[in-house]
Amino acid sequence: MPRKTRKTTKSKTKKTTKKEPTPTAVLKKVALVSDSTKILSKEIKSMTKIFSENQKILVTMKNMIDSLTSALDHIQKQSRRISMLEEDTQKVFSGLNQIRTQTNLVTKINDQTARLQDQISKLKAQKGAPETEKLSHRLSQSMDSIKNNSQMIIKIAQRIDLIREDLKKVSAKTVTSPFATKNLDDIKKRIESIAGKAGQIESLSVVIEGLKQQFQSISTKTGSTNLFADSLKSVQSDFSNFKDVVFNKTNSIDQKISSISDLLKRTENSASEFHTKSDKIFQELQGIKNATSKASSETSKEMMALLKLSEFQSNIRMNTESKYGELKDLENMADQTTRIINLFDKLSIESQQKIPIPSEVRQWAVSKIFDCADKWEIRFSDVFNILANNLGRDLLKEAIRIKQVREIFGIRAVDEIKKELNIS
Repeated sequence: MPRKTRKTTKSKTKKTTKKEPTPTAVLKKVALVSDSTKILSKEIKSMTKIFSENQKILVTMKNMIDSLTSALDHIQKQSRRISMLEEDTQKVFSGLNQIRTQTNLVTKINDQTARLQDQISKLKAQKGAPETEKLSHRLSQSMDSIKNNSQMIIKIAQRIDLIREDLKKVSAKTVTSPFATKNLDDIKKRIESIAGKAGQIESLSVVIEGLKQQFQSISTKTGSTNLFADSLKSVQSDFSNFKDVVFNKTNSIDQKISSISDLLKRTENSASEFHTKSDKIFQELQGIKNATSKASSETSKEMMALLKLSEFQSNIRMNTESKYGELKDLENMADQTTRIINLFDKLSIESQQKIPIPSEVRQWAVSKIFDCADKWEIRFSDVFNILANNLGRDLLKEAIRIKQVREIFGIRAVDEIKKELNIS
């Protein structure tokens, strides 16, 4: 019963003070306004920091976009060079086909040499003079050399087929570089020179036809051995010249083929280098994409957390401005405080950076709850139980203000806080 009388007297004094505010109440309101302005200034500073960080992120994203555009331009240039390489390889294939058609001349040369050998054997049977035998022996040697040269030409044709297969492999890759385009131009020029030299081989077939005609004229003039000896000497000289020409042609073709194989090796090396560079560029672009997505997600989460914080503060202010309230309203305010604290803890875990809610915000929320309890005439023990259950004793120990509790609820409430929270 005496406790109830104390409450009634206290309410009566409160009613009188509402009509005539005391200087302590005015000072209290000024202190609250100053606290709110400090909190707002801190929030503005944090927002400016966030905006500056976002500006830095935008600058980095702009640099990344510039690097991406440069990489795309480089890729377009490489695609143009690839199309040029395809055209050059088609020209190379056409040149190789022409060389392949020229290899048919080797069979014609073999046939003509066989015919010449038959005619020489007939002449040997008709003429038994020692000089003619020597000349026929020399002719047979020259015929053997012609056969050997024809075999060399066949080997060269086989090597040309192998080079064609290598070019098909290279064309399947379709990768180029500035160095490869120059080398392909050199290949084109050399193949054209080889085709011209193959034309010279056709002229050799004409020479052999002339030799055949000479043999026929010699066979008709079997009566005169001197003329036969002179004609055989001319034939021998023609065969030696033909041997030298064929040997030189085969050497030049062998050199051209070796140079073509070297160029193919160089193109393969340049293709592998281009593949490695393209893989590196793709990995760098992937890393840039991941970094930008991560930065944008983190900034969006931070902005959402700040919006939630401003919403929380506006809700608390609206509750403090209301004249009437209940215990449920205080529970709602304490629940909102715990939710905003948990939101910032979750954000710090996801971003792997420590972003806790400022201690001033927690102190401000607890002080506003105590002010509402004082205004709505709610017991301290009920308010303390709500805060302890929602916030936890550790957070409440950090956020509570002993001076405020002493001014509103008295010394007994201070003793109860020290006892419950183990504050010395």
